[in-house]
Amino acid sequence: MNQRYGSTLILTSAFLFSTYGIWSRIMGSSFGEFSQAWSRGLMLLIFVLLLNWRFKIFKPLQRRDYPWLAAIALAGGLNQAPYYFGFQHLSIGTATLLFYAALVVGGYILGKVFFQEKMTIIKMISLVLAIAGMTFIYQFQLVPSQFLAATLTVVAGLLGSIAVILPRKLVGGYPEFQIMTSYFVTQIFINGIFSFMLHDSLPALTNIAPWLGQIAYATAMLLANWAAIEGYRHFDASLGSLIGLAEIIFGVAFGIIIFQEALSLGIVIGSLIIISAAALPHLYVKYS
Repeated sequence: MNQRYGSTLILTSAFLFSTYGIWSRIMGSSFGEFSQAWSRGLMLLIFVLLLNWRFKIFKPLQRRDYPWLAAIALAGGLNQAPYYFGFQHLSIGTATLLFYAALVVGGYILGKVFFQEKMTIIKMISLVLAIAGMTFIYQFQLVPSQFLAATLTVVAGLLGSIAVILPRKLVGGYPEFQIMTSYFVTQIFINGIFSFMLHDSLPALTNIAPWLGQIAYATAMLLANWAAIEGYRHFDASLGSLIGLAEIIFGVAFGIIIFQEALSLGIVIGSLIIISAAALPHLYVKYS
């Protein structure tokens, strides 16, 4: 595996994922919680299908890949609702900590179960350091009434790891956009049903700002998932998950620079610990 190329792509995906908060602020409350998901999925599906119509990038599906594609589609499409629910009913810090802790742990589990990656002492130390770093940045607060939201946030993190890591099991050599098409369809279908049932709103087309935010969100989602899927093809799932935590640092930086959020000592310490967690396995290999 070309690990330098893979790590660069995973860092790129982390940067793009971290912009979600910016676009969500621009979208504001103009979208419903489910309408923002299905409408974004529809935009992306139309784009990818038009791209395939013009350039014929899709490849014939191999029968042995059907179960893996089904799992990827469900994971990529179903994680939108629990992710949103968790961030609506928990503090931002608690939701972020739970989501990314589940994302990293999911990467470790998937790497071990499906790719026979070795769970070394160094990797386990890095996992503990990563969770400790997130704890420094985000305060963990949870009461019994929030257990459902916490559980769904963990589920969203695990589903997110499946969506970007399991494509390594596919043998058909499909382009990333073809893989993403599977969960765009699921995203539209599942969130569309809930949106219809709950009468979620959409902003008027003349309301330009939230639609520009939605377009930017969709663009970031498309490119971030492309970079993540391609990056994990060249990197161990467990180590890639640690590198992906750079999204937290990018997000904190955006909050400070764009939204004038305070830079605390905890953020500095936590960021340094996360960087150390991601770097430790590589330094160990280099100098051992």
